Amino acid sequence: MSLSYSLSTFLQNHCDEMFDIWIQELNNNGLCKHERELFLHKIPYMAASAYKIDPLFKQPGIYLWGCDDIPRYIGKTERSFKKRLFNRYIPRKCGTTCKSPTQCGISEILRDYYESSQLNVFRTTFEKNKKMTKEQIEKDLTITIRSYERLYGALDFSQFEKENIWFAILPFEDTNKKFIDIFETLFIHSAQNYNDKKRYPELLNKGKMDIDKDESSIF
Repeated sequence: MSLSYSLSTFLQNHCDEMFDIWIQELNNNGLCKHERELFLHKIPYMAASAYKIDPLFKQPGIYLWGCDDIPRYIGKTERSFKKRLFNRYIPRKCGTTCKSPTQCGISEILRDYYESSQLNVFRTTFEKNKKMTKEQIEKDLTITIRSYERLYGALDFSQFEKENIWFAILPFEDTNKKFIDIFETLFIHSAQNYNDKKRYPELLNKGKMDIDKDESSIF
C-alpha cells in the first residue's frame, strides 16, 4: 500500500467524520432564526438576504445545499459566499420576473408553472437530452437559463417546498485554491457516503466523484 494511498484514505475518513458531525449539528440546530445563529445552522434561502452583511459571508469555503434533512449539493467558493451564493442561487430582488433567474429562482418558476407530473418528465428527459429539455423550458417560461447545471439543480429543488430548502456554510481562513479544491472533493465523497448510509437520494454532483478516481493524485 503506497504512502499517498494511505494518506488519502486517512484524509477521506477524517472528512467523513467531520461531515457527519457537521450535518448532525445542522439537523440538531435546525433553521437559522437570527444573525447570531448563522454558523452551524441551516439558512433558509428565502431569508438569506437578511444575513448577507454578516462577516462570515465575506469568507471563502465549502457550502452545502439541502432539502428537509437531505444533503443535495456540496460546492465551494475561493472568493466569498456572498458573491457565489447570491450570483448563482439566491433569487434577485426582481424575483421570478428576472429574465435570467438564479437556480432557486428557476425552481420557483418551475413549481408555479408546471404540474408535478410534468416536472418528473423533465427530470427524466434531462438525463437523456439536456439541450432539448432546456430549450423547451426556456421557450415555455420565456427565460434564459445560464447553464445545464443550474437547470439540473432547479429541477431537483422544485420537488421540495421552497420553505424547506436551505444552505449552510463552512468558512475557511485559507484562501488557497488547491486547498479548497481538495476539501470540496473530499466533502462530496463524505456527503455521498452519508446519503448512502441514510438511504437518501444521490448527491446532485455525485458525478464529480468519477472525475478523479485516483484520489492519491490530489495530494
